[in-house]
Amino acid sequence: MDAKDILGIPKTQLPTTQEKKSRPQKEPQRKPDGISREVYALTGGLAPLMPSIDVSQLKKRPPSDEKITWQWLPFTNSARKDNLQLYHWVRVVNGVPPTGDYSFAKYNKSVDVVKYTDEEYEKYLTDPMWTKEETDQLFELCERFDLRFIVIADRFPSSRTVEELKDRYYGVSRAILIARAPSPTDVSGHPLVKDPYNVSQEVERKRALSMVLSQTKHQERKDAEVLAEAKRITDSRMASRAAEEPEMPVASHVGSESADRAVVLGDTVSPSSNIQLPSATVVPSTSIIADSASTLASLRMVC
Repeated sequence: MDAKDILGIPKTQLPTTQEKKSRPQKEPQRKPDGISREVYALTGGLAPLMPSIDVSQLKKRPPSDEKITWQWLPFTNSARKDNLQLYHWVRVVNGVPPTGDYSFAKYNKSVDVVKYTDEEYEKYLTDPMWTKEETDQLFELCERFDLRFIVIADRFPSSRTVEELKDRYYGVSRAILIARAPSPTDVSGHPLVKDPYNVSQEVERKRALSMVLSQTKHQERKDAEVLAEAKRITDSRMASRAAEEPEMPVASHVGSESADRAVVLGDTVSPSSNIQLPSATVVPSTSIIADSASTLASLRMVC
């Protein structure tokens, strides 16, 4: 007796459930030779991100005539000037230690700081705002700290800003470079000559950056609204101009002819003459000025 018998519900045969589709069985992946079962289980059978070593290399044995040992040997670094001797583990083959410089000495890069003589300083580098002792100290610190001017300003004995230190260093280097060149054209493409350091521009850049970084969320939203309104005004005026151009083809043609006539008159008439040009020639400039003035007024209203 079940629940249907108690409730008096006739027994109906339930519809046969659809047989579950048999899924194809995955072929078990065979563990590669040379890899432990634990390591292979961690990878999950996926391909490694880095190129794997050939299996043959894992079982490869060193030649029988090579005897490899690791020894604790001293070494010196050519990048150091104090001849400091340290020790490290070295791979030695057949009892012969490796020769040559320390392998990491090639990464020691230094900045080539300009050197000047007393005669060159008196002739090209004198500055009422700087003494020779301060200039010598600046170039010594620049060579010591590889032009890290933040550190140099911290170590400099007198109170100088980073911009003043940069201006003095690049100004001296530029003057020496030009003075030693056979002709100014030989060094015209050098970065120090082509793009000299600008103190006022650097100060203004840092001031503007400080203002941007110190803005509040409200100021950022206000600036975004101003830029969006300016873009909307520009787009609407460009659309209105594009709509007006097809309606006045004759006026544009006349304007181009008057402009050509103005060019001819400008070439033939001297500036001191009293001949007046047609009023149509000044229409474009007047419209441009009015347009720019209205744009500025719109931006002021938004702000």
